[in-house]
Amino acid sequence: MFSATNAFEKNLKTKKKRTRRLNISPLRIAIIDLGTNSVRCDIYRINGKRIERLHRGKRMIRLGDGVFQSGELTQEAMNRALHAFYAIRRQLAESHVDHVIAFGTSALRSAKNSREFLDEIRKRTHISIQIISGQEEGRLIACGIMSSLPTPKGVFAMVDIGGGSTEISLANGKRLLSCQSYQLGANRLWQMYLKTVPPIHKRGQLNPVLALRQHLKDSLHSLTVLREKYAVKTLIGSSGTIRTIGKILKKLGRSNRPIHRSDLSALISEMQTMTRSQLLKLPGLEPRRLDLILPGAILLEEVMLALNMRSVLVTDIALRDGILQRELNNLYDGETGARRAAR
Repeated sequence: MFSATNAFEKNLKTKKKRTRRLNISPLRIAIIDLGTNSVRCDIYRINGKRIERLHRGKRMIRLGDGVFQSGELTQEAMNRALHAFYAIRRQLAESHVDHVIAFGTSALRSAKNSREFLDEIRKRTHISIQIISGQEEGRLIACGIMSSLPTPKGVFAMVDIGGGSTEISLANGKRLLSCQSYQLGANRLWQMYLKTVPPIHKRGQLNPVLALRQHLKDSLHSLTVLREKYAVKTLIGSSGTIRTIGKILKKLGRSNRPIHRSDLSALISEMQTMTRSQLLKLPGLEPRRLDLILPGAILLEEVMLALNMRSVLVTDIALRDGILQRELNNLYDGETGARRAAR
């Protein structure tokens, strides 16, 4: 495993400066990610060679609450999301944004009424949201990580734990080897298995934590096959769930970047019996993630076990960074094509 002095690990601790050799007119773009748990908005100013992030915002709206049980977005969740988009719309106007890229992920892929909901957002805020597939989500996350960070030696894996799905990709250098999306997310697993805080083991029924772990082992079996095929050496973790786990462990005086599996396992053991009031005392845990942190932590541990990883490096790079890279590539290709046509 990589040591604490590894150069790649050090680069994960600092944000990389975003500069590209582009000869395009000044442009302000916004990238909006409507996820199962939160909605995030980044605003960038692109001016020639400079790419400057002007704004990064997040609102925990819990859009996916109930959707994996009922198959529909609840009215309460849609109202929370709509109010968040009113605020985002004001931010876009204040920032004089020229172009908006908005996309939705797992909760919207799963809900039968997502199209009607997105139509309502478009009518009220003039923001159009595209639902992307799990495969595309994983590819874009991997693209963001590989374009923004120095890649480690050998084959490495990237895991992003969302509210409704988890994307896991393998790469070697800048070459993507495999990309899979699993219907495993902290909110989905909470609704399907744990349901209470702490999880209740009812007489005559399988312990919910054991049932969850068995489901994860069955679902992640393909990772074991990939591990044996490619000999994965490093694991990189993104997403709010993994960063939150890192924050908790850091404030408890344990490993955080990287997260060691032994520390993660100990934290899970402690959280399994904690009440809501006890969980609220965990340093670094947002109240709105209170019920999601245990299933998210168990999922991360099972991914590490499937890949035989003793630690996971933590990055702030996310899906929005992959979308940004895609837009930059499109701008660059368009600008290059215009130059060629003018010759």
